Amino acid sequence: MGSEQARAFNGASLASGLPEALIWEIEMTINRTAMIDYVDARIAQTSNSKHVEQLKVLRAHMVGEVSEDVDALLATISPLRQQYRTWGAPEDLQPASLEAIRAFYFQRQALGQLYFQFDIDRLTVADDIIITDGVMTSFVPGAFVVGMGLQTSQPEAVHEITMQMLISWPFDETGLLIGEETYSAVIAVRPLADSEIPADLPAALVG
Repeated sequence: MGSEQARAFNGASLASGLPEALIWEIEMTINRTAMIDYVDARIAQTSNSKHVEQLKVLRAHMVGEVSEDVDALLATISPLRQQYRTWGAPEDLQPASLEAIRAFYFQRQALGQLYFQFDIDRLTVADDIIITDGVMTSFVPGAFVVGMGLQTSQPEAVHEITMQMLISWPFDETGLLIGEETYSAVIAVRPLADSEIPADLPAALVG
């Protein structure tokens, strides 16, 4: 790999993954590490060294999301060029610079939007891109559901939203991520009973 920054993802800090206390908390609610577990299994099955390096960078990015460590997450993004694209979404969800991506993730963190489970069904690796396809489960306030133009009988409730999601992860020539390109469709939305709300659900998602 052409970048010392990308090589650093092979070290012990990446292998150790998430703090034990965080993993325990996650397993008590939803499995936020499901996507990391899938990538780990794929790494173990991959013999192409370039593809292994790319998968390790993707894994580090996912660890940054789950642990909500924005600096660690940004360390996986190319300093040469950046582009996030969420098709059908407003411009503020299309950051195209390191500072804009940093602001994007801090905003998502403040809104509780880094609390999700991504179950990957398929993963494809090529020399300049990884593609993941699977089901994303997250939680949103009822007002968010109404704002999406969807109907709900309980607008005051926390809702579980399930989406089929395909994400393209392009890489630059040094082996770091350029960003994400996301295509998604809502599969199901349902209000949660109080007893169903995860104990560690971010406060921003309640009410």
